Amino acid sequence: MKARPELTKPKEKATEQLVTTAVPHKMGATLHNDGCTFRLWAPHAKKVQLKIWNTDGTIRITDMMHDSAAGFGSQCWAVFIPGVTERTNYRYIIIEKVKPVERIDAFGQCVRYPNWTGSNPDDSDARSVVVNRNFSWDRNYIVPDRNKMVIYQLHIGTFYDKNIMGPADISSIISKLGYLKNELGVNAIQLLPFTEFASPFSMGYNSMLPYAIEHDYGTPADLKALINACHQKGIAVLFDVVYNHIDVREGNAVPKPYSLSAYDGWKTDFNPDGVFFYGGDEINTPWGSPRPDYSRPEVKHYLADNALMWTDEYQVDGLRFDSTKCIRKRQSDTSSGSCNGSDIGNARHNYGWELLQYINDEIDDKYTGKITIAEDLDNNDWITRETDEGGAGFDAQWDSDLKTNLRDAVTKANDADIDIEALANALKYSIGGDPVKRIIYFESHDEAKYKRLPDLIFPGDAEGWFARKKTMLAMGVLMTAPGIPMIFQGSEFLDWHKWSDQTPVDWNQKTRFPDFLLYCKDLINLRTGSNNYSIGLSGTSINIIQANASTKVIAYHRWKEGSGKDDVIVVANFSNQIYDNYTIGFPYAGEWKIRLNSDANVYSDRNDFGSVYSYDATARSGLWDNMPFHGNIALGPYTIIILSR
Repeated sequence: MKARPELTKPKEKATEQLVTTAVPHKMGATLHNDGCTFRLWAPHAKKVQLKIWNTDGTIRITDMMHDSAAGFGSQCWAVFIPGVTERTNYRYIIIEKVKPVERIDAFGQCVRYPNWTGSNPDDSDARSVVVNRNFSWDRNYIVPDRNKMVIYQLHIGTFYDKNIMGPADISSIISKLGYLKNELGVNAIQLLPFTEFASPFSMGYNSMLPYAIEHDYGTPADLKALINACHQKGIAVLFDVVYNHIDVREGNAVPKPYSLSAYDGWKTDFNPDGVFFYGGDEINTPWGSPRPDYSRPEVKHYLADNALMWTDEYQVDGLRFDSTKCIRKRQSDTSSGSCNGSDIGNARHNYGWELLQYINDEIDDKYTGKITIAEDLDNNDWITRETDEGGAGFDAQWDSDLKTNLRDAVTKANDADIDIEALANALKYSIGGDPVKRIIYFESHDEAKYKRLPDLIFPGDAEGWFARKKTMLAMGVLMTAPGIPMIFQGSEFLDWHKWSDQTPVDWNQKTRFPDFLLYCKDLINLRTGSNNYSIGLSGTSINIIQANASTKVIAYHRWKEGSGKDDVIVVANFSNQIYDNYTIGFPYAGEWKIRLNSDANVYSDRNDFGSVYSYDATARSGLWDNMPFHGNIALGPYTIIILSR
């Protein structure tokens, strides 16, 4: 009997030879001259071949030859293949000793899993996909001034779920840009990490392939279309990048074959994940492992080129670096959940610090107006100092101090326990003397995944009077403090549901709490200077007029130019008391008009605010709060008011 013919296995063509017209230095797959150059870094390889799936179902295997590239030395392999077009599937066959391993492209921007279905999550046949990197950009865009920037942090997979099976995609965000710009008023979005991870659902911090767009979210072209649409709306786009670790496995399982683990076949007991990664006590971070080997110049360039790809090819306006502390420090122990150990690098030579300096210098040298942000959470001035002074060179860093004290103030069960002086100190704190070097917030994805602020304020009644009043108070302080404010998705309409990678924003809350949304919009308009009477809020100056431990009232003066030109007074009542006739100091005489009162019933949604009449104040001569003038105001419970001249 004749053997049954194999109907599903594609026929393999004979090995082809190198065509010597490869474009120099470009890593990954680069379309040009009616073909494509493929180049990878594989220092331990004895031989490398390119495997291509042709459109007719056959497989083509071509020998690659030793090559060099800037930043990667002479340990590269390259080949040019005529006739290759976008969407071509390919892998590399790498032979380190005897047994070949097949790897997808470490620089590839798109991955395909042809055998994956909902009922059969088979990712064993992962393939890289050739991408056309050209895109027609709208160049008429100016990044908002950092003093007026308001950041909206969002997660692609959960921001706007259109009732589809699986996570939401990139295109869904485009449909909501009108809302973000016009109904809310933010002028920047920060996307949580979106590069390829091991499962359809993820918070984004377990990326396996730093260059590839998560295929469940969309394609590189989709992402560029989103950025272009944001720019057309006047919205800056910031990316969240993760360089402190790169996942290679799910849980404690063996490494995924499409990960960077033992990429060129080489590994040891000390270094089980091979050439891209550290071994020994530098391998782990609290957030995952392995940690990239920053001491290798090629790995340093691999990460730096990734950052530059986003800022150049994708035209992104800034990068937020996840846990820079875990780039510059070892994990102190396996259970601490922090990186408080010694410096990363042999003999305390801090290669992680040098990586951060190098990326920031490269971005500063090539671009104007791109912002880099560190999540370091140590309030370390050196993070945002210039590199020529020995600093890491970031433009801003997350400020944990204001977050901690503001959350503490609004979540105390007893008003008497509020430390109003600590909050005042957090308000006036600046990093290196420049308040714009800090990103301020009361809730990010890290807090939201445990409990949202309204539910933390009043567990079991997150939509009640106390939860709404105190959340509005926190939002008011955030939008009037020096720094760059950031809010997490859904907080603008009181979405109190704990966030997860499978918990979409509850857009019903927008319909149920339109007054809360209006309040946030009015605050943001005041912050961004959409009118001419609150410009002082976009300045960097602050003076604490009063931080009264007895009344739990804090008042502060904000200005940009000052001298009576653009001054703003903010008064926040962190108590449940009503003050009908409360005296504070003023910097200048005359009438100060109420611009916003959070106790106004127009913001209540339940018709349950007191609408304590916060009348315009008249400042007259007489020393008060160490100010030359004084005047009276009225304050509702847990209320913030904003006044200007």
